[in-house]
Amino acid sequence: MATNPYFSSNFNAPLAEQDLVESLIIESHKIYGWDFLYLPRTLVNYDSFLGEDTKSIFSNAYELEFYVKSYQGYSGNQFIAQLGYQITEELTVTCARKRFTEEVTTNHPEIKRPMEGDLIYIPIQVDERQRVFEISFVNQTELFSQLGDRYTWEIRCRVFDFNGETFNTGNSTIDQFETNYLSTEIELVNGTGLFVTGDTIVQGSTFEAVVVNLVGNTLTVTNTKGSLDTSLALTNGTVTRSIVNIINEVANDSSMNDNSYIKTAEDNGLIDYSENNPFTDF
Repeated sequence: MATNPYFSSNFNAPLAEQDLVESLIIESHKIYGWDFLYLPRTLVNYDSFLGEDTKSIFSNAYELEFYVKSYQGYSGNQFIAQLGYQITEELTVTCARKRFTEEVTTNHPEIKRPMEGDLIYIPIQVDERQRVFEISFVNQTELFSQLGDRYTWEIRCRVFDFNGETFNTGNSTIDQFETNYLSTEIELVNGTGLFVTGDTIVQGSTFEAVVVNLVGNTLTVTNTKGSLDTSLALTNGTVTRSIVNIINEVANDSSMNDNSYIKTAEDNGLIDYSENNPFTDF
């Protein structure tokens, strides 16, 4: 059966009809969508072999409406990795191409579409936690050219693993992401010099970290690189303090982390961490 003869061809409709469809899609996103923040990634030291850049910088955050097509939670991609069996959380959203151009491309002409590696921050809690998602794939043919044009980007994401990136967007909530990594507590020798939050402290060229806070002589640092030597002093270029010992490593108690969520699940008996021999059951 042929397509409806009372309407223009699906492949060469007048511009006015294409504009109408685009406007309706944008309106539907504004009605049924969510306001998320889009963070373009700036590469600093990209490793083409590993396909990653641990020194990436996120300097801007743009509010944009996204329609959530699917959220797979822990039923996402499942695979065996170096650290064992992993189950990822996956999210699929769409955004209107015109709105992306207005909000992002206007400020960054080099960004013509959502890019793999960029981030989407969800400012609401998902299963008791907040989430930052990393774009893993962008479907550029979504909706298959209705009326001869394409109106949306379909974006597939997975939960972002913080790995030493710098956040300097001007948004106080986002810029605190740098403290969401594993932290180390260090006991310092009595002294008069003070390290302050945000300081980069080093031991020569072998160790580098970012200060989270200093309470008394207990220094908490995060985003560490290299190996910490307790026989060497720490310095930010102005202040130098010696180390007594490393107290412990702690995962920051943040809604961006899994540690408190998993601990609660353990306390409620949902996760069994007891040690046993699986072969004794046979």
